[in-house]
Amino acid sequence: MRTDFRYIIPYAVFVLICAVSCVSVGCAPKKDPLPIGEKIISAPHQELTSASLYFYQGDIKRWWLDTDYMSRPLADTGNMIVAPVRITVYDSLGKPSTRIVSDSGSSDARMAVFDLWGRVNIKNEEGMVVTSERLRWHKDARQVTSDTYVQVETAKGDVLRGKGLEARDDFSRFSFNAEVQGVFPDFKRRLEEGDESFFR
Repeated sequence: MRTDFRYIIPYAVFVLICAVSCVSVGCAPKKDPLPIGEKIISAPHQELTSASLYFYQGDIKRWWLDTDYMSRPLADTGNMIVAPVRITVYDSLGKPSTRIVSDSGSSDARMAVFDLWGRVNIKNEEGMVVTSERLRWHKDARQVTSDTYVQVETAKGDVLRGKGLEARDDFSRFSFNAEVQGVFPDFKRRLEEGDESFFR
């Protein structure tokens, strides 16, 4: 019986091509899917490092914000996020009066209200130190408020603690809403000597 190679050779070539194709497809590296971000950005925004912002009233500098990271919308219509927060507040003569620092912060589009959180620390020119985990600075009203625990300590060592705060941003006046406690070094002696400088 004679074998007809006219049919066997084309069939063998077809099988060989199929085998090579299967091997090539199986050995080819798989392409990773394109990453898809979990955060959807609805508007263009900018991210800045080592950024500074200044605010003036006329020729007088009123405050200066210095930060390592800032994110804000290009259209200036959304909240600004900064981390960390370093703010210097100036008095009516343009001299530094209050220093504000925190781990993070944000502001509204008009930069009229600043929310500060994470190891918030405020110190004024008299040496008064205010600490809390969360504070809100109302820039235009020049007020500081909080709904959590706040501690205020003077340069003399007088300490007041309480929950909820309403204060001037230079802390020349302030009041707590609840759970007020205080520590006054040498209280008896100072009282006998007529020292009226408690918390001044």
